[in-house]
Amino acid sequence: MEIFLGVILFIMGTFFGSFFTLAVYRIPLKKDITHEHSFCPNCNHKLGMLDLFPVWSYLFLRGKCRYCGEKIRIRYFLLEILSGLVFVTMYLILNIHGNFFDVNNLEFFLSFIFQYVTLVIVAGIDKEHRKINSSVLLFGTISQVLYMLYLYIVKNINIHRYVIYLVMFILLFVMNKWGKKENYGWQLMMLGSYILFALGAKALGLIAILTLVWGLLKMVGNKKYGKKIQEIPCGYMIGISTIVYQIVEKLVENYYFI
Repeated sequence: MEIFLGVILFIMGTFFGSFFTLAVYRIPLKKDITHEHSFCPNCNHKLGMLDLFPVWSYLFLRGKCRYCGEKIRIRYFLLEILSGLVFVTMYLILNIHGNFFDVNNLEFFLSFIFQYVTLVIVAGIDKEHRKINSSVLLFGTISQVLYMLYLYIVKNINIHRYVIYLVMFILLFVMNKWGKKENYGWQLMMLGSYILFALGAKALGLIAILTLVWGLLKMVGNKKYGKKIQEIPCGYMIGISTIVYQIVEKLVENYYFI
């Protein structure tokens, strides 16, 4: 039963990974991400069922479009696998399958999925366009607000200290949208306020350190980044660092006695 649930979650994660590639491509172009049928960006041919099954379709089609032969980026395939592994990893860490099942862990897992979706899409768009999409962050914040309201109403958990972070996010969101052109600096601060609201001040500090180390390694290993710091995708690195932090935090929290 545990293996079956693990396989189901892995498959679910790969579908999320497939959705991420679609969202990262379409959102900056202001295209619909839910109703418009998937298509090959090279030949515009609508994709069939055999073309859309995560991981398997890439292997079956040998990494090429079935209609025009255009190569499909291997990073799509890797992201699908990685997303599946992330789902399974959190499933195992949180003991959702074990004898020590805790409903709080299941609730956290569902909250983590929304955070994961938000951060991966934000990171992907920033990596491609050096832009942090405020609408995606708004989606993540709204889902987190609902989760915290649930904790407050059902679990009677004090969430008042997070209100200031929410107000901060709203102000930054309005300021970013106020001008004729969105500002990358405001967007980075908005991402920071989202992390504060979702995870707290301690988390943001550790994530900042992790991101700084990653950035320094990038600058040392890549001459382009060393010459033009503004080309470093800060939102991308912060987003991925946040996901890594959440996994490691829960691993330490649940298995600190090892």
